[in-house]
Amino acid sequence: MKILFYIIKGLLAILPVIILIWIINIVYNFITNIIDSIFSITYGNLTSTIIVCVLMIVSLFSLGLIVEKNKEAIFIKITELIIGKIPLISSVYSTLKEVINLFSGKGADSYLGVVYVHIGEYKTMGFVTKELEDSYWVFVPTTPNPTSGFLLNVKKDSVEKSNLSVADGFKKLVSLGLK
Repeated sequence: MKILFYIIKGLLAILPVIILIWIINIVYNFITNIIDSIFSITYGNLTSTIIVCVLMIVSLFSLGLIVEKNKEAIFIKITELIIGKIPLISSVYSTLKEVINLFSGKGADSYLGVVYVHIGEYKTMGFVTKELEDSYWVFVPTTPNPTSGFLLNVKKDSVEKSNLSVADGFKKLVSLGLK
């Protein structure tokens, strides 16, 4: 039985590395397929390859400029509307979008700060979404998926303010308190 115990311990120790390599492999294969499809179209013609690469860069730059100038870009809204109709994909997309917005600094604006809510002798981390006269509305996310959780209306004396930024608070949450 000790042998099985050590095998499981060894597997659990190396599992994060295996998952990381697996994710890197998926991303690498995805990018490789895109590049292969571009170069198979322009195979043997340097001018065509350069034109395709320049058009991709200009297109991405234009898209970024449009999104920055007009936050409500119509093609993004239409795409989100279509994706929102697909059952499983919509939840994955919304989760990814929220996490990306949060870590890019866009999602942090909706939170007023990181606090610890006292629940009995324990405390849990939450994010203040609104401040009232004698209480806070605090979103207490679940971990490691910070896009789900629950909303509490908490008296101000049941809350301990934190010196963490919102981004650091979410990093702590996603890393299960390790960072």
